[in-house]
Amino acid sequence: MDPLTWLSLGLQLAALCCIVGALLLYLLRKVRVAEVLPTDGAKTVLVTSVDTALGLQIATYLSDRGWRVIAGCRSGGLGARLAESWLQAHVAATPEDQQPPRLATLELDVAREDLLEEAARAIAQHLPAGEHGVWAVINTAGCGGRGAARWEAALRGNVLGALRVARSFAPLLAAAAADHPHAGRLFYIGLTSDTACESLSGAGQAGQLAQSLGVLEACEAGAVCAAARWGTWGAARALRATLRPRGVRVVLLHAPDLSALEVYAPPAQLSAPSQPASRPVSPGSDISGGSCAVTMPGEAAEYSARVLPAAALRVLEDALTAPQPKDSYYLKLKHDSWFTRMPSLRVGH
Repeated sequence: MDPLTWLSLGLQLAALCCIVGALLLYLLRKVRVAEVLPTDGAKTVLVTSVDTALGLQIATYLSDRGWRVIAGCRSGGLGARLAESWLQAHVAATPEDQQPPRLATLELDVAREDLLEEAARAIAQHLPAGEHGVWAVINTAGCGGRGAARWEAALRGNVLGALRVARSFAPLLAAAAADHPHAGRLFYIGLTSDTACESLSGAGQAGQLAQSLGVLEACEAGAVCAAARWGTWGAARALRATLRPRGVRVVLLHAPDLSALEVYAPPAQLSAPSQPASRPVSPGSDISGGSCAVTMPGEAAEYSARVLPAAALRVLEDALTAPQPKDSYYLKLKHDSWFTRMPSLRVGH
């Protein structure tokens, strides 16, 4: 055969090898994902507080995505009522041939040892057959702390609360890790915008805070939030080394675009309630940037738990299922543009 024929056959053989290689990589990736994702009986996640808008958004998002969610809350509080209202609306709207969302509320307060111990016992007793622990615990409990009067409450709820959560639920996380190599993950809200060492007299959010609270009170609020956030960050790093031999991974979720006041804010009542819908907007939807709107039965008021966009919620779910999770993930509200990421295009002053 002439050289052109050999060249044509070589090109065809190379193309065939590329197609076969791509198909094999696709099949291997599918097998890997199937191994990483938890089985139906091991998808229990505890969100320690749905009294915060962030906790309610995370709990409803994961429940809508098929996870079995246990939602910690104050007895009879707004978070418990909104979570139950969301569940009722979604169960009623779920087709018969599909699995309805699974979300159960549980009285829990990270500042009270007795409620934490009781919650851990209740979870262990009511786990499905064959399941010996929880896949993950996401600690959304805490307070932002406004003014010096909230120093003790912020440190007790955020820092000491983080340690209490680890002590109470580490056995359940370790038991799940023993059953599944990628289970047993403990999540904390890490650093927020409060940890930035900038003058409160400047522009932006800090300047607005100074104007609304007064410079002195704003400084005190910023100090409380920063102390609590750095304390949680340090506690998580120490717990990571302590719990790793037991198979428990400690992961920090940094929120650089949010303040602690926003992270721990309760669900907000909308100023202009919309008409009740047959199925509230899912927080996993890209509509409205991952919003979560809940209408209370018998009330005209509608509440919003929109804190994170859908992209940030997907980052959280990736952290739940990654074979080797990172020590920290960033839940950003907006991503940097290609222009700001290229140093060569920045103009110096």
